[in-house]
Amino acid sequence: MHEHVHRWTCVAAVMTLAGAAGAAGAQGARSPLVQRADSMMQMSAASLMPTLRGRWLYADRGLVVGRVREVRVSQDGNTLVAVVVRRRWLGGGEVGVPVPRLRQVGNDLGMSGTRETIRAMPPL
Repeated sequence: MHEHVHRWTCVAAVMTLAGAAGAAGAQGARSPLVQRADSMMQMSAASLMPTLRGRWLYADRGLVVGRVREVRVSQDGNTLVAVVVRRRWLGGGEVGVPVPRLRQVGNDLGMSGTRETIRAMPPL
């Protein structure tokens, strides 16, 4: 009887470990709903690209932040981000500005921010 319980305990342990390993491998697999949402975000980014690419981005008081280079989906997959090539005197490099923070100002784009907040934005 003791041997029988021991055998089933070992089988249960092996199945648990196999299930955990399978779950870890399955994390890469995504549900069709998540895949569809991701593809919709990618299509939205692609459709905004011709509209936003090359446009100047200004902050408060006419501060020139830089030009929009492209539009991407954020790493978390929930937001569209305008990739802006930041002016050198503001820190240079590329920064990501969430599209919902942008507003149209004539033929250009605007956002709230001061020189300090623009410089503090982390580069991509």
